[in-house]
Amino acid sequence: MKAVVHHWMNDAWLHRLPKDFPELDWAIAASLADVERELVGADIFLVTNRSCTPELGVVVRRAGTSLKWIHFMTAGLELGLAMGLPDGPAISTSSGVKASMVSEHALALLLGLVRRFCQMQAAQADHLWMRREINAQMRTLEGATVCVVGLGQVGQEIARKLKVFGARVIAVSRIGQSGGDVDEVFPRARIAEALAMSDALIVCTAADGATAADETSERLISASALGAMKPGAFLVNVARGSLVDEGALIEALEAGRLAGAALDVAQTEPLPEASPLWDMPNVLISPHVAGSGSTGYPQHKKLIADNLERLRAGKPLINQYRAAAKR
Repeated sequence: MKAVVHHWMNDAWLHRLPKDFPELDWAIAASLADVERELVGADIFLVTNRSCTPELGVVVRRAGTSLKWIHFMTAGLELGLAMGLPDGPAISTSSGVKASMVSEHALALLLGLVRRFCQMQAAQADHLWMRREINAQMRTLEGATVCVVGLGQVGQEIARKLKVFGARVIAVSRIGQSGGDVDEVFPRARIAEALAMSDALIVCTAADGATAADETSERLISASALGAMKPGAFLVNVARGSLVDEGALIEALEAGRLAGAALDVAQTEPLPEASPLWDMPNVLISPHVAGSGSTGYPQHKKLIADNLERLRAGKPLINQYRAAAKR
């Protein structure tokens, strides 16, 4: 079988994949012209969500008529859905490959808010020892109710880590069930009910393709959802900026309805220089690095190997978004 890789940032992988999967005929495609040429007769296409553009979609639909499997080397695929994918091949993602790193980052951001790192950093910059003032604002995760939106592998790992801190974990999920590290699960239709009882919210669900493609679509964490949040609650987003109504979030922070927010993602990336979020004293910003700290290559390698076996056997793929069309 022939596998085509659309070039992404980690050059080292481009040399490791052919060595680890010598049974495949590998081709590296950096440009759109390369993709169009190499996809002819190819069986497998590896791509990242960030590299998906309308122009790439046209090329893949036109030249990828023999594809059996399109695999996203990212957890998200909303830009791939927005650009349009061929109807025939199975589609899968790398969801959960970096669950350990993303969950660590989410907890670090939440702890930064709860333990008032924003205020401590500001005091440090001014050489002020503000023990009394910061002590009065300090909170703890022990006994707090934290709502996790999305119970994929990242959400499950966040829930597990939250339990170590003694938090009560509730979740909003389309398919998840309570039990284990999650005390109660709410369907999306009852998200307002879940938010009203939560001291903190962590967004870690996948973005819907419709939301990514249509900026007029109501966001999951909409103005009404933010309005339903418990006064003084915190918000952490390690998923996609498109999931949160950023304008409504800014209003809630400025009005003091929310105590703080920590964002690894933004509605527009990079976050525009003029965004009020940069200068808010109760906001932590990290530049979309939650999955960093490890290349995740061993996990990616295992996922590709497992799915190759499943593809050959005609079984459902791990992290399958769509099954192959019958031809």
